[in-house]
Amino acid sequence: MADSQDVRVSICSTRGVSIGSRHDVPSTSCVRRAALEQQPFIARVEDPVSARDLWFVTVTIGGDALARDEVQEALERLSVERAFLVGIRYDRTHAQVRYWDECADAAQATRQALSLWGDEEVFEELPGWRVSGLEVVDLATAQQQWDVDGHPRVYALGEIVPFED
Repeated sequence: MADSQDVRVSICSTRGVSIGSRHDVPSTSCVRRAALEQQPFIARVEDPVSARDLWFVTVTIGGDALARDEVQEALERLSVERAFLVGIRYDRTHAQVRYWDECADAAQATRQALSLWGDEEVFEELPGWRVSGLEVVDLATAQQQWDVDGHPRVYALGEIVPFED
């Protein structure tokens, strides 16, 4: 049996976790929890070999043009319900939703993304929109993409910004 070790990670997870000392928020993602407590999320890993992999997911949804304010308000409502988001970029015809997920493999992360963002609740908020693209990459690939100039950066956890910004 391997010795336990402290591991400092900054990830988003679709799994809700206890918020600890914050009783006003019953359950949230580990990253949202860390942001609320203004400290990094520290996980105790007993068996690093059996730990699930991290996948960076980008879901593109889009469809008929809607008023920009309508799109922003709908995405803000959806982000409250899906508190694990890293960030969203949008315009009148489409949006890119980005988040980290813990899954056994890319196929599981893909299925989960489609179930979260392909459901009727999303389409009730954004009438006429559907999932039009999906990218699931591992941690190393995501880091390589971020090193390329022009790749969209996230400056604040949970940010919702227009594509022009």
